[in-house]
Amino acid sequence: MSQMSPATVARVLGHAFHFAPNDTGRAKLTEDIIECKLDPDDVHCSPELLAGLAHLYVYGMMRVFYNPKGPTPLVTPAQNARSSFGDAVRTPSHLSTPTLMTTQTLRQRTMLRDENRCVFTGRLDFIVYQSLPKAERPIGVSNVAYTHVAHIISQSLPSNIGGMTQAAREKFVWASTAAAVIERFGGFSAYTILGEDNLNSAANAFTASSTPHDMFDCLDLWLVPAQDKHGNIITDTYVVHSPFLLRAYGIKDQVIFRSYTFHDDDGNPIVIPAPHPSLIALHAACAQVAHMSGAAEHLAELYPDSDLDPGPSVMTQPNASAKLVQKLKLVQLVPSVA
Repeated sequence: MSQMSPATVARVLGHAFHFAPNDTGRAKLTEDIIECKLDPDDVHCSPELLAGLAHLYVYGMMRVFYNPKGPTPLVTPAQNARSSFGDAVRTPSHLSTPTLMTTQTLRQRTMLRDENRCVFTGRLDFIVYQSLPKAERPIGVSNVAYTHVAHIISQSLPSNIGGMTQAAREKFVWASTAAAVIERFGGFSAYTILGEDNLNSAANAFTASSTPHDMFDCLDLWLVPAQDKHGNIITDTYVVHSPFLLRAYGIKDQVIFRSYTFHDDDGNPIVIPAPHPSLIALHAACAQVAHMSGAAEHLAELYPDSDLDPGPSVMTQPNASAKLVQKLKLVQLVPSVA
């Protein structure tokens, strides 16, 4: 089992109850906590089972949103990047090929829907900027940035959740995969939302420049539905939240998503959906629980930045043995990631 302290376990479960995206998830969590009693008449829960339940939430659910070093697919438009990508975002009919969504098609569709701009900063994609006639280019380099496809769920859903004790595995037999934990707590089937395109569904992606993309992937930035003056949720409109000062990075206070419809060569409408609100809500719940509970720091220790941490390639290096233990722990906890 992961080495979360009893205090962290309690905070994970407590904040998960508070930040649950809906009443269904809150009710299921309550049931699971009650199931941690060894005796139905006992007022106390088993610390081992509570730790196992917290482990499922951290490594079965938060993990699929936490992605500090990829792999978000890097899509380079075909051979002539500037001309082909510029053409793609202006002439979308060829994007209606009825095959599974490729990373390149996803990139083109999200760019088309998001108007070729980072949804957080409004900055125009640099390749699109270069493809424009000089007279049409925005003035000032601060209005331009390299952009990427940012996935909401960015890690494997079918992967098994390792690192639990035998007692915890037997108690939470339903939690065989990350998708199962998401469905129980989120109240929805990720597979139903994503469809056959899986993680490359447009409902699971948007366009972002590097800094907000990294912050979103590290659970340092999340989105909460905006409300009108009467308290009603405004569709596809979100307030940006973070423990950091966002304006220093040019990040707006509010993000507005949209769907987009274009027509194929036969005149049939093709809809590019907006990012799905259920996925955004669950990401926000995980981000808040991660920060309030201390689980974010725990995840960061197990997923070190590859650029800063070369790993235990040479056992004579300082701290090499500790790094090796860390890598082996990751293999145990999340087999498919290591």
